[in-house]
Amino acid sequence: MQNEIELIRAGNQDLKLLHRLQKEAFMPLYEKYHDDDTSPAMETEERLLKKIEDPNAIFYIIYCEKQPVGGIRISCHRGKTAITEDVRWISPLFIIPQYQNMGIAQCVLKRIFTLYPDTVSLKLATIKQEKRNCHLYEKCGFVRVGEDKIINDKMTLVFYEKCCVVSRSFRREDAEEIKNLVTRNFLEVNSKDYGLKAMQKLAGSYTADKIISTAEHSHMYVFEWQGKIVGVGTISSFWGSKTESILLTIFVLPEYQGKGIGRRIINTLEQDEFFTRARRIEIPASVTAAEFYRKFGYDYKNGIKELDEEHHYRLEKFRDK
Repeated sequence: MQNEIELIRAGNQDLKLLHRLQKEAFMPLYEKYHDDDTSPAMETEERLLKKIEDPNAIFYIIYCEKQPVGGIRISCHRGKTAITEDVRWISPLFIIPQYQNMGIAQCVLKRIFTLYPDTVSLKLATIKQEKRNCHLYEKCGFVRVGEDKIINDKMTLVFYEKCCVVSRSFRREDAEEIKNLVTRNFLEVNSKDYGLKAMQKLAGSYTADKIISTAEHSHMYVFEWQGKIVGVGTISSFWGSKTESILLTIFVLPEYQGKGIGRRIINTLEQDEFFTRARRIEIPASVTAAEFYRKFGYDYKNGIKELDEEHHYRLEKFRDK
C-alpha cells in the first residue's frame, strides 16, 4: 500500500477538486454531529483557498493508485508570539468514504514523518466519539494531551501529540553534555524564581561526576533530537524501597521547551520498572515545574503546598496495583 500512495502539493488550480474531496469525506460526520461552525464539510471555497495559499502551511492531495482520495494539510505551530517551524499541526486529514479502512491514512502519516524530518512534535485534533480515528492516531504513536473541547452535546474534540525525539539509556560519555543542559536550566529558567546568584551557586556544584553518580543508582534516560541531547529524566527507588520511587533530574533544553519533550520524558519514566512496581511515586519539583507535573496526576505531598528546605514542592502520585 505504501508504494501506491502519493502526496501531491495542492495549488490554486486544485481548489475545486480539494473542496469536493473534503466535503465528500466530512459530510457523513457532519450529518452525524451537526457541527456547523467546525465541520470542513461546511467550509467555503474561499476559506479553503486561503488555507492552500497560507505560506506557513502545505496542503497535499492524497492519491491512491493515481486516484485522488483525500487530503492532508501540514502547518507550522502558531504560538502566542511567533510561528514555530519544528512543531507542526495536521489539520485536516481526510479520506473519502469509499477508500476508508484500507490503511491509507496510516500510510500517509508514515509518509509525513519522512517528509518533515526536522519536526520535533506533530499535533492534531480529532472527534472523541470516533473511536476508530482515535485508535489510528494512538497506533501511530500519538498520545492524548490537553483538555477536551466540547463542540456540542454530541461531539467533543480531543487533542493528540507525537513527540519525534528519540530516547535511550544514559551513557557515561553523555555526562558533560547533560551537565551543561542542566546548568543552562538553572541559569536561564529557574533563576526567574530563585534568583541568579542562588542558581549560579547551584550550577557550580553540578558536575559531570555528579551526573554519573546519580545514573549509577538509578535509571537515567536521555532524549535526543538529530544527535543532540535535548532532554534528560531519571527514576530511582525511594531510599531503597520496592514500593516507592522518585523522579529526579528532569530537564529540557530551554529552546526546546514547550515542544512536547517534557511530556515524552514523563511518559518514558512511567514505563520504567521502578515506576510500574511502585505504589507511590514522589517528585521534588521546582517552582517552575510544579504545575507541569500536576497535569500528570501528581499532587502536593500530604495535601500540603509548601516549599521544603531545598525550595522544592514535594509532589506525589499513588498507583492502584
